[in-house]
Amino acid sequence: MSIMDSLLQQKEIVVKGWLTYYISVDDPYVLTLKDDHRLMDETGLILENLFIGMTEDLTKMNTFARDLGKAQFITSLGISRILFHIRLLEEFLLDYASEIHADYSNYRDLYLFSIKLHQVFSSFTQNLIEGYTLATELLVQQKENQIIKNSTKLIWLAEKVFLLPLIGKITDDRAKQITETALFEACEQPVNYLIIDLSGAQFDSANIGEYIEHFFSSLKLVGVTPIITGMQPQTAKVMIQVNLTEQKGIKTFATLRQATKSLMKEKEARNAPK
Repeated sequence: MSIMDSLLQQKEIVVKGWLTYYISVDDPYVLTLKDDHRLMDETGLILENLFIGMTEDLTKMNTFARDLGKAQFITSLGISRILFHIRLLEEFLLDYASEIHADYSNYRDLYLFSIKLHQVFSSFTQNLIEGYTLATELLVQQKENQIIKNSTKLIWLAEKVFLLPLIGKITDDRAKQITETALFEACEQPVNYLIIDLSGAQFDSANIGEYIEHFFSSLKLVGVTPIITGMQPQTAKVMIQVNLTEQKGIKTFATLRQATKSLMKEKEARNAPK
């Protein structure tokens, strides 16, 4: 009987032996598992999929490992703890296999088993980390999107006049998020003029001209007149490149104060008796 067949037949015994071994390890994590079956459940599930990877379908095992990595991150169990758990389990299985086959005069089977065991555990660990990394990146992206959404709020200045201050580095992703959120805000409120202040913005996108043109065109479609203040030399070059000048109805002012004064004069002129 091969080493793998022996382990498969003794899976429950292997799990119990692992628990006895693991509890002997100086690890605070064991204390959190003393009164429940989490460690046994985790070990049983991991062993089952490791055996699948060694005997049947490596792809199926890798899929499980990636999903486990995502789950460990989302439930905050700690990826480092699971990796430590996996490393000890590999060592234990190799020692266990060596003990039950100690009477072998030929260690070729044990040698081949150790190679296979390490390959499968390495693949399992790699996919576990990939799953964790993907889940981490997704959560970070979700948090960044929420921060952008929360920071893209229109500030009321006067009747139907709002301010959108853009601060910090404007990347492709943030430019898209700003456009979507600001357009939604503009449609939800009675906005005739939207002053976009760029004095605190830094553009970090080769496509920023396209985003600006799309943003301003979309604002006009919903009846909002965009006004730019605090334009930096870099932005001015982009505006010229995409032909967004005052000839196309885009007004620009050096400061927010100048823009608001201009709008007040326009309002006074409209309301003046004829």
